[in-house]
Amino acid sequence: MMEQTPMRAIPVLVALLLAGCPGGPPGVEPPDQMPSLDDDDAGSDDDDSGAPDDDDQVDDDQVDDDDQVDDDDAGPPVEARALWVTRWDYSSAADVEEVFDLAASGRFNVVFFQVRGRADAYYESTWEPWASRLSGTLGQDPGWDPLQEAIDAGADHGIQVHAWLNTFPAWSGNSLPPESDPRHPLLDNPDWLVADESGDPMALNDSYVFFSPGNPEVRAWIAQVAGDICDRYAVHGIHLDYVRYPGPQYSHDAASEAEYAASVGGLSWAEWQREQVTETVAGVKAAIDTSRPGTLLTAAVWGIYEDLWGWYTSEGNSDYYQDSLAMVESGALDIAVPMIYWPLTEPPGGYTDYATLVGFFGDNLPGDALWAGMKADYDDFAEIEGEIEAARAAGSTGHALFAFSEVDDHDWWDDLAEGPFAGEVAPP
Repeated sequence: MMEQTPMRAIPVLVALLLAGCPGGPPGVEPPDQMPSLDDDDAGSDDDDSGAPDDDDQVDDDQVDDDDQVDDDDAGPPVEARALWVTRWDYSSAADVEEVFDLAASGRFNVVFFQVRGRADAYYESTWEPWASRLSGTLGQDPGWDPLQEAIDAGADHGIQVHAWLNTFPAWSGNSLPPESDPRHPLLDNPDWLVADESGDPMALNDSYVFFSPGNPEVRAWIAQVAGDICDRYAVHGIHLDYVRYPGPQYSHDAASEAEYAASVGGLSWAEWQREQVTETVAGVKAAIDTSRPGTLLTAAVWGIYEDLWGWYTSEGNSDYYQDSLAMVESGALDIAVPMIYWPLTEPPGGYTDYATLVGFFGDNLPGDALWAGMKADYDDFAEIEGEIEAARAAGSTGHALFAFSEVDDHDWWDDLAEGPFAGEVAPP
């Protein structure tokens, strides 16, 4: 097992974070990942497969009969079978119903249902405007509520619904959001944007601009948004995506510089920035625990925590200040969902080998805090089946497939139901 980064104390400014909360935090868009820093932003050495050593195995002969659990009494194992459903996967209530019909046919028991893309809402929000994609106008009620439709469809099929939020993306496109009611937060708070080493705010572009994790007002806003969802809707979980900085050059915004200057504890700039991301997650956790106790908090995290294998690829912890291990260790995050969007290699242990990467997370996270993410866009279903087997061998208690559209394009529903998802399991 790799030596883990020591857990840092995470001061949660609960009073600030909850002051505004009514109840008291994956091209089309994958949960974001990229294979290298040279590539466009999208969502996620060669000898460690991640499999446990023989010495770690338990010899069946060493287990006393008295320690055995009667299979009839044990019940099915708990396993999450999660499906990412992007905001582009639905445009009507009928679309949502079809999504859940198909998910049920594939024996999924959890849906990450995207309801926040760029500080807008695909649900009735107290704080942010209705997304324009459904009605054509930012802030205009489309006449139906996607999140409520998802919750109702999930209840009909026995599928948990976790509201999927893009955490720090503030907007996309080359012009500012138009006026709306409620007003988009970027219009009132342009100083919330991340800034580069020169102090220049991130410029509007065809992709996302980001709010700064180092700004306490941003962290409080995000916690407030998540708490509002849990106040209004019977969701089983909140799922965070893009819970990171946009790149290693960010963020030198004025608020972050001032907060770092006033900080104590002697953290380096990089350590301090990691702490701001983790504090954001902790704030969301505090808000949803207040609004709806028992709600799970999960996050789509970078598929390569640190490049330990000499692959010269991007790393969540170093390049984007996303310390997913510390999030779980500190109690800020219930479950990490690493976006491991690369195949198994032959021989094992090759460049970005799925088994090696899921083995790393299996070695460094408790099994009940790991749901292994994978893409579904393969030509051969045997790849998906092999990745699920590798994740189970690594100790993962769940799997998440990106995404609905890819599973549907390949018509993997029956393959899943009759293959790796055939066995009976209990939902998380």
